[in-house]
Amino acid sequence: MKYFKRQLSLPINRAIKTFPALAVVGPRQSGKTTLLKRMFSHKANFVSMEKPDNRLWAKDDPQDFLAKHKYPLIIDEFQYVPELLPYIKEIIDNNRRPGMFFLTGSQQFAVMKNISESLAGRVAVMTLLPFSYSEAKETAFNTWDDWFINLTEKQVVSSEHEIGSTILNGFYPEIISNPEVDKNIWFSSYIQTYLERDLKSLYDIGNLDIFYQFITLAAARCSSILNYSSFSSDLGVSVPTIKKWFSVLEAGFIIFKLQPYSRNISKRITKTPKYYFIDTGLAAHLAGINNADYLIRGNVAGQFFENFVISEFHKNKKHFNYNLNSYYINHRNLWEIDLLIEKNLALLPVEVKLSATIGPSHIKNFEKLRLLLNISESNYLICNTPEAMKRKNTFINSWLNL
Repeated sequence: MKYFKRQLSLPINRAIKTFPALAVVGPRQSGKTTLLKRMFSHKANFVSMEKPDNRLWAKDDPQDFLAKHKYPLIIDEFQYVPELLPYIKEIIDNNRRPGMFFLTGSQQFAVMKNISESLAGRVAVMTLLPFSYSEAKETAFNTWDDWFINLTEKQVVSSEHEIGSTILNGFYPEIISNPEVDKNIWFSSYIQTYLERDLKSLYDIGNLDIFYQFITLAAARCSSILNYSSFSSDLGVSVPTIKKWFSVLEAGFIIFKLQPYSRNISKRITKTPKYYFIDTGLAAHLAGINNADYLIRGNVAGQFFENFVISEFHKNKKHFNYNLNSYYINHRNLWEIDLLIEKNLALLPVEVKLSATIGPSHIKNFEKLRLLLNISESNYLICNTPEAMKRKNTFINSWLNL
């Protein structure tokens, strides 16, 4: 199978020069194990906590387990054995040096809680998500700034990629790197594994059939402002349960939330987060969409294109390990800015439009934002245009440069 270089390898190489432990978290099948093996198998041993016998051994006798598995050591899916972490801490404190332990985990909240309690100050934590679009087309950048400049200011490079099939396929490494994979079978198996393995073992979900209805409904409503009451009414499930289920999807790296920007702004601004699926292919499959033409021309086209673009910003922020705050603004449901990036105390507004022909109506919200926040930075519009252009203070460019 073809190997695609991961952008996260750059910050990982920087981190292991000083940190004795490294934790790479992310969804199942995002390439965490492949990346660490690719980078460190020449010098590190490997053990997987997916195997029941390893898990039982590590839980029953963690000291013996670590004595038999010498470091440098890659421990895969370590969220199943938090009992190891205090002993790893002891080993590090007795003989601290860079690159002793490499950990992977697929449940971010459980992982982070255990790490913060046991390995604070000793571990660098990074997130690996499915491929970004630039990784999938094997375009490398050294920094987030390099990627952003290319996205917003570079002339469009011709591409064989079509937006409908790009969104429909998604970016899980197995689907991108292996053309023989039947993506519908793959996604079905992925969902079944997620439901049966992770949810049953880590969370008290209750009725899995209703939960499956919930995630299919969530996929169909991706890119929308979270309305817990609407989900509760449609599914006949309490609001606290719906809130818990969204937290489970977030913990499993299925969705991420975009918080509203509200600093020094009146109460007329919507204060509820929006949510997006990390992978558009998974979202489309859950929503029952398997036709690229419908996906990009039907009534879901705008929301799935927005999900695709916003998720690319999210993935690149994580893969460059770059600390950026991201928001959206909705003003009384009258107008909205899809993405507001806070960088070096400046606000960078980004709008997402599927249209290939850009007119005044597509950039009018930038002026409304300018009046509301009194900002002077440039604006950015990501759309389906065949060429880059600039109108007034707005850089307009194609999703093909993502």
